[in-house]
Amino acid sequence: MSSYVVKRGYCSVREDGFRSFMWSKRWLLLREQTLTFHRNENTYQALALIFLKEVEAVNRTELKPYSFEIVTKEKTYYVSCKSDEELYSWMDEIYQRSPLMGISNPTNFVHKVHVGFDSDSGLFTGLPREWKSLLESSNISKEEMSKNPQAVLDVLEFYTENMGRGRDAPRSPPQPRRAEEPPRSRLDPGSGYSSQQNGGYGSPVPPAKATSPYMTPSSSPNLSQRVVPPPPSRPAIVPRPPETLDRTRDRQQYAPPPSQPAYSNGSAYTNGGSSRLPPPQPSRPQDVPARPPAPAKEPSAPTAAPTKGPKGRDTRLSTMSEAQIMEKLRAVVSKGDPTILYAKIKKVGQGASGSVFVARNTGNNTVVAIKQMDLANQPRKELIVNEILVMKESQHPNIVNYLDSFLVKSELWVVMEYMEGGPLTDIIDNNTMNEPQIAAICCETIKGLHHLHHRSIIHRDIKSDNVLLDSEGHVKITDFGFCAKLTADRGKRATMVGTPYWMAPEVVKQKEYGAKVDIWSLGIMAIEMIEGEPPYLEEEPLKALYLIATNGTPTLKSPEKLSGVFKNFLGRCLEVDVAKRATADELLQHPFLRIAAPSSALTPLVKRTTKK
Repeated sequence: MSSYVVKRGYCSVREDGFRSFMWSKRWLLLREQTLTFHRNENTYQALALIFLKEVEAVNRTELKPYSFEIVTKEKTYYVSCKSDEELYSWMDEIYQRSPLMGISNPTNFVHKVHVGFDSDSGLFTGLPREWKSLLESSNISKEEMSKNPQAVLDVLEFYTENMGRGRDAPRSPPQPRRAEEPPRSRLDPGSGYSSQQNGGYGSPVPPAKATSPYMTPSSSPNLSQRVVPPPPSRPAIVPRPPETLDRTRDRQQYAPPPSQPAYSNGSAYTNGGSSRLPPPQPSRPQDVPARPPAPAKEPSAPTAAPTKGPKGRDTRLSTMSEAQIMEKLRAVVSKGDPTILYAKIKKVGQGASGSVFVARNTGNNTVVAIKQMDLANQPRKELIVNEILVMKESQHPNIVNYLDSFLVKSELWVVMEYMEGGPLTDIIDNNTMNEPQIAAICCETIKGLHHLHHRSIIHRDIKSDNVLLDSEGHVKITDFGFCAKLTADRGKRATMVGTPYWMAPEVVKQKEYGAKVDIWSLGIMAIEMIEGEPPYLEEEPLKALYLIATNGTPTLKSPEKLSGVFKNFLGRCLEVDVAKRATADELLQHPFLRIAAPSSALTPLVKRTTKK
């Protein structure tokens, strides 16, 4: 079942059959595969569920001024709305997710759902067999289920849906390795770049089947791959966590709140007794434009107001047919012959989705990275188009520079600047970083996010794998396949995308969200740089999602080792209350960034990593 809520709202509903004379007010939740009817917005138990793949027709009716019918083989549902706009919105969204091809469909279209929770036994009743099995192996205790049964159902839905969505699937995380085992490398199935684990820094990871250390699987058609020179020798490769699956300025931004809540188990984000924040400085970090006023009514919206567009609905890439996507792609790419413009030097990666090459521009002799992809092997071509569009329109010193793209028969060539230092993941695995180095990486990442957010773009997958370094220590954001553009009509998003361990609570809870989800992910990435891995990596994925949804701010392993200003910075990033969470603008003024080391201080980390 899909967890991504496409549309929600109250409507009047009438069924054929025994209750055909009654209209009842119902809360409707439309997901990618299902439409459910609830008594109200606060009840998780559905009164009925319709599988959209089994819908035979969606037609307007004259029963009421703004009504339509949903026809299945066994039953017809009549839905009454308040306006034409609302009616056609529901009809369009349902129609797009239904076959409606006149083909005979299987039976059993509407399933009554009676999932409940027995507080006496601490167990759910009426769970589907698959959910029951997942729950039994999740390590979520009865006490945790009793504490928040709705959160359990939410993460069950999310997990079940994303297990079958290729790149978005939250597979089992690596389990901690025994201390006596030798260090092994690890691989992100989405990024395809391996990194050797430093046994003394964070929890090690177990071995797994070797795969290409440079390429993305076919289920992950992302362009901004980490093009890393192949090391002389590497131990066996193992998976990193998989990939799945938007203010008011604080008047005391230079000092921690007097009653800032502590991390759970006493791991506080507040200053220690002897640690004080540096005094405020009037200067602003370089290359950062002046801060425009924040939106007044949407506390969790991006710093910049969404771009106003026409009243008509935007055509989303996710709703386009393959022919429309290819037409869009052909309009984006250049018309020249890349084999004349670029001379390949060496292949640095190979996978089911294509190859990665280091190449030289024959005109100016610069070294570039080229990703060559066979589009026939790309199941989600809209992600490729989305990534090209975002990179093309988002040139910035802290964003991996898109250079060009070409369509050669069925092959797509994407040319990008070459980041020979590789992903931050490798730096973390092979080095112990100090606070000035961490501040430097955070500062440069925030500058990139600041640029995106002011263009009303949410990255939605910030993590160490998607932050690259070059040989001079420059830091840049990559991987824009899941970026979302906010418009006046879509000031908030509700899609469940990103990587689970870095997800903000509002995303896991399927709430609307804005640009501040990137700020949360930045905070988790900072914990990665401290502890070697994100919180909950040792937990079963289902329980990790549950803990993110219910615990909110995670616990630091050794908070006493961090300075007060660093803990305050983390607290501003990892604030569960979205309205209180910092914006990229506010973080650029945070005193923690004033201790940032120069980029030259990161070059030893890169050299140490690339030599291995």
